[in-house]
Amino acid sequence: MVNLSLEENIVNSNLEEEMSQTSKRKYDIIVFGASGFTGQFVVMEMGFFSQIYNLTWAIAGRNTNKLQNVLDKMYKTQSGIEDKKIDIINADLNDIKSVMKMALSTSVIINCVGPYYIYGEVVVKSCVLCSTHYLDVTGESLFMEKMAFLYNSKAEENNSLIISALGMESVPADIGVEYLYNNFNGDLKNVDIYMKLYSISNAFPSSALIHEGTWISAILHLSTQKQRLYYRTLLDELMGINRVNPTILKILHKQNISIKKDKKKWCLAFPEPDQSVIVRSIHHAKTKDNLPYNFYARNYIVFGSLITAIIALLMFAILSFMVKFEPIRKLFIQFPKIFSFGIATKTGPNEKLMENGRMLLTLIGYGSVSIQSETNINEIKHGVKKTIVKFKAKNPGYGFTSKAIVLAAVTILRDNVIKRGVLTPAAAFRNTQYLNRLIEYDAATIEIESEQIIYKN
Repeated sequence: MVNLSLEENIVNSNLEEEMSQTSKRKYDIIVFGASGFTGQFVVMEMGFFSQIYNLTWAIAGRNTNKLQNVLDKMYKTQSGIEDKKIDIINADLNDIKSVMKMALSTSVIINCVGPYYIYGEVVVKSCVLCSTHYLDVTGESLFMEKMAFLYNSKAEENNSLIISALGMESVPADIGVEYLYNNFNGDLKNVDIYMKLYSISNAFPSSALIHEGTWISAILHLSTQKQRLYYRTLLDELMGINRVNPTILKILHKQNISIKKDKKKWCLAFPEPDQSVIVRSIHHAKTKDNLPYNFYARNYIVFGSLITAIIALLMFAILSFMVKFEPIRKLFIQFPKIFSFGIATKTGPNEKLMENGRMLLTLIGYGSVSIQSETNINEIKHGVKKTIVKFKAKNPGYGFTSKAIVLAAVTILRDNVIKRGVLTPAAAFRNTQYLNRLIEYDAATIEIESEQIIYKN
């Protein structure tokens, strides 16, 4: 499927003496790109969870001074770890041998270096060759599906587990669908997922809303539609994946997303990346875990008004058109603050803005049920069922995301996850304690808000 001969030769010759089983390596986890905006949050969570789970870990990147500054900040804020010396590893994406040496020294790499479409493949490839597990928080569909197409078979063969989308995209939706299925108690047919992002503060934002890295990833996503469709087609043909087409009437529609409020909200179709991740999770459940997953899911984003939704739709259409032209695309990437109108900056959102941020994911499952009659044991009652699940998270972009990926690494190491290949979060962590850990450590809450059954006459 992919030519790995160059890197395989490096492993088999220069680094052969360092090869070992993942369970016997020097570190449990290495955070690569630890000095980046997201990486710093991950380091903070590693400092906390490494003490709870007795983990050996290190951080890696190119600039040792910046990496040391990140550790110094972590030492000051994490009690109990200030006396421990966390190793710093020099690893440069332009030096494949340094990346492979890093991969050979650990059981799990948490990769925080994006955009992943540009920088991610060399780390994935190194992990696959070195039988190391790989995690990242990307929401870049092209990268995820390209990696699944190119490296799934080799990862299975080399005892490596590769998981992307371990952040706000797409843990809530992917794990939320899994939770809904497990608690539906009927024949689930389809799931509509509504994401609402909001702040508990009414104050006007005092900083950027996102870091420039997120903006650049979005621009690359919009400008690579042809490549995305190319690898998606190859992946679907290789694995036999069937994808559901969008419902035209629901691209822009009103929906009541709660039983507690009658006021409907305007919603836009929002298929990337969650929907593409969930499709792969469902396929894996059916083909690998032999589960009767015969449903599909569609994703939407919630807006406060019709005007806001229409403006967002128009801006998306205009931006998608403009980034097709390379000179314009380069300007958007080089000057994110200007062309995002201040939404994205190099410094990213401030702490107060992030802490006030909230995400509410409403999952509405529809299906059928057959239940024995309470008055006649020989009678089976048939009906249609609707179940609403709520998934909530604080500081979804960075706080939830950093906890989610660190707890994913913890789950691999402590639950002895045996699945291998390039998988989605739900596929990898089915029948593990991953969701329970997210709840236990206040990363998220999930609950069934309502269940309604209408019996047929």
